[in-house]
Parts: sequence; C-alpha cells; structure tokens
Amino acid sequence: MNKALKSKLNRISKSLLGSDSCFYAFAAFMTLVFFAGGSSRDDVQSLVILRPMAVLFGAYALTCRTREHWKGRLFPLYITIALLILMVLQSIPLPPSIWTELPGRGMFADIADLAGIEQPWRPLTLTPSRTLNSLFSLAVPITAIMLYLNLDKVRRTQAIAVIIVLAAVSAAWAALQLAGPARGPLYLYNITNNGTAVGLFANRNHQAIMLASTITLLGWYAASNAPTMRLATIKFYISISGILVIVPLIFVTGSRAGLVLMVPALVLAMILIYNGRYRPETPPTRQKERGKKKRRFSLRQLILAGSVTVVLIISALSISLSRSLAFDRLFGNSQLGELRLMLLPTLFKMIADYLPWGSGFGSFEHVYKVYEPDELLNPSYLNQAHNDWLQLPIEGGAPVLLIGGAVIIWFLAKLIVLAKNWRSSHFTKYTALTAGFVMLCFLAGSVGDYPLRVPSLIAVFVVLACVFNDAIATILRKSTKSER
Repeated sequence: MNKALKSKLNRISKSLLGSDSCFYAFAAFMTLVFFAGGSSRDDVQSLVILRPMAVLFGAYALTCRTREHWKGRLFPLYITIALLILMVLQSIPLPPSIWTELPGRGMFADIADLAGIEQPWRPLTLTPSRTLNSLFSLAVPITAIMLYLNLDKVRRTQAIAVIIVLAAVSAAWAALQLAGPARGPLYLYNITNNGTAVGLFANRNHQAIMLASTITLLGWYAASNAPTMRLATIKFYISISGILVIVPLIFVTGSRAGLVLMVPALVLAMILIYNGRYRPETPPTRQKERGKKKRRFSLRQLILAGSVTVVLIISALSISLSRSLAFDRLFGNSQLGELRLMLLPTLFKMIADYLPWGSGFGSFEHVYKVYEPDELLNPSYLNQAHNDWLQLPIEGGAPVLLIGGAVIIWFLAKLIVLAKNWRSSHFTKYTALTAGFVMLCFLAGSVGDYPLRVPSLIAVFVVLACVFNDAIATILRKSTKSER
C-alpha cells in the first residue's frame, strides 16, 4: 500500500511539474494578471488577490525550476531582482547623522528641530509605505519571468499566443464597453476613463499601447511556422482579421500614444506577414528551391495588399466622420499635453535635488507637492510624472540609472548580434525583431505615460524581454555551429 501510494504520488508530482502543467500555470497566471492588474494605482482592491497569488505561482515556478532550462537566460530576472534589492535598501532605517545629510532631506530635518522632536532613525525613502508597495508589486514581473523560464521551446512560442489571446479579450471587452453605458459594469475599475474603450485596463493609453503592440504580435503570428498549409492559412486569416478590428478600436480609444505607435506597428506587421514562413525552417542549401515555391503564395500577398487598403480606408473614414477621438487629441489643443511640457523644468529640478540616492520608489506623488509651482495648481492632483524616464531617476537616483544603463547596453548588444547574423538566422530573427519592437513600444509609451507601472503590462514586457533574449541566444548558437 505504501509503495502504491508512493508511486501514485510520484506520478502526480511528475504531472504537476511537467511541461504541460508549467504552460497551463503560465497561461492561468497571465489571465489572472490581465483581469486583476489593469490599473497602476496602489489602492485597487484586486491587488489583494493578485499579489498573494503571484507569490504562490512564484513558489510553484521555483519548484518546477531546472538548471538546464534557466541557464544563460536570467538577465531579465537579474534586472528585476536588482530593482527589488534597491527598494529593500531604500527601506532600511538610517541614523539621523546620515539621513539628515542626504540630498533633499534638510526641510524634513528642520521641521523636526522646530517642533522640538528628537531626530528619529528614518529610511532613505521619504514614503516608506509607498516604497514597500513598489517592492510588493515586483512579485508580478518576477513570477511571470520564472514561469516563462520553465517552458520548453515549443511552449515558449505558445506563450506569445497566450498574450495575443488576452489582448484580443481586452479588445473585445472594449467593444462591449462602447456598446454599453459609460458607467456600466464592464468598467473594472472605479477610477478609469469612463465612456471610452479601455478594455481590461483603467487607462485608455495603456489599452491603446497594448493594442498597438498586438498588431505586431499578430503579424508575427501570421508569419510564424506552421506544419501544414491549412493551419498556416487559418493563422493568416485570423491575424489579418484581428488587425482590421484593432485599428478602428485604437482610433476610438482616444489615445494619442496608441495612434502614434500604431503606424510603425502596422508597417512591421505587414513586413512580417509578407516575409512569413509557412513550413518548418529550410536549411540554407535549399533556400533557392523554397524561393521558387514561394510564388504559390501570391494570393496571400494580394490579400495583404487589400488589407492595407482597408486599414487606410478605415482610418480615413474615422477621421472624416469625426469619430476618431485619438486623432482629434493628437492634432488638437490638449491641456494635459501642455501641463506635461510645463512640468519638465520642475521634474529636472527634482532629479538634481535628489541625486544621487533618489527620494524613494513610489514617493513622487507626495514629493511633487513640495515643488508644485503656483501656476500649475488645479483641483486635480498629479499622482505620477507621466514620464517614467524622468520619474525613475527622481525616485531611484543614480542606482536606477545604472540599472537602466545595464539594460540599454544589453539590448544594444543583442541588436548588434541580430544585425550581424541577419541573413543566417532564418525566421528566428523575426521573433527577436517582434519582441524587441514591442519592448520599444512600451518604453516609447513611457515618455508620456507610465505603462510599465501597470501589472499586466509589466508582465507582458518582461515575458517579451525573455523571448527577445532567447531568440538572440538561438541565433548566436546557430551562428557558432555554422562557423564550426
């Protein structure tokens, strides 16, 4: 009985730790993140569910971990852990003799002296609770990375399909929101852009950035390898149809960032579809034969050209019929856009005042009140800088600049590898190009907003960073073998 029970438990254990279970765990976690993590606010009630579940999924990912799967693929995880360590260091109490000498702390030290209060031990961060919240928020990207690292090669490709499906759900959700009341039950968050197509997000900019990125992901999906012509045809038509649905949704979302990013996303998607592969990768020696057979797909090229025409027609109709809120906001006067420009001198001053150690992650909302110019005072408040490229140095100081510099160097080094091996990398180069482009979309969106503070979007970002890293590693490995 004991042996039978032990054998049964071993089978269950192997099943739970197998490749299929790891993939289902990844899909389940990403689904949870999209439905419970579409807002950047720290007072969203769904975080009470999301973050503990992220810890549980993370524990499962560590249980499934194998050294072979993770070897050489850990850079995105290292960067996330570096941010975690920085937040922990910011939360450690410091003696008054050190804390009062830190840049930007003089005013707070003077207040204690004037009140006759003995200077207490205080952490580097000016808002310890907000920094602790930022620390807990890293549970989502760390878990997403670990769950992805456990996937085998076949499942890694399917992981991108999971993201596409969830983005499609958000697009469908947005269409239903437009058909319903402006304050209906389909809006998942109390503080949101009511009456607009925000989908599973609280902010229309975040929805639009995800949709623009999905256009390129659909282009990659249409062009990715398929074992049969039938499956390739299905993937092709699904992707084209998805793009034709997403384009008008971006127009009505009302996001200028989404509209700007949609243009290069469409161009890249069409390039990917045009250069798509409809069979397993062919060795270089057979490329000429494959080139001859490619004429069979002229119908696809015709459909592709027709799709581009339809997209242009939809865009023109959206503009001419005055249904494009995003287009109107792009070329019209925007008080928020003017505010962001007027805010720049204040942000640069905050960076200078808090270097080299920063004010603490999550502290911007409270610290900004000290610097807020009289001419920018209004009934609403600024909870984020709407420019993460400037807000991160304010909160993280020189250490976060070093971490960001490491990411930029890593990304550029990978691009150099991709460029050097472009001709010999087969379809893998398009996977790397797609993942890299989506990462750049999110980073470009961070110039005027804060998409990477949204749990669902940071989860997508880190997963695609891992995809990008894996694709470049595959290209480099194949290049090394061919040289031998």
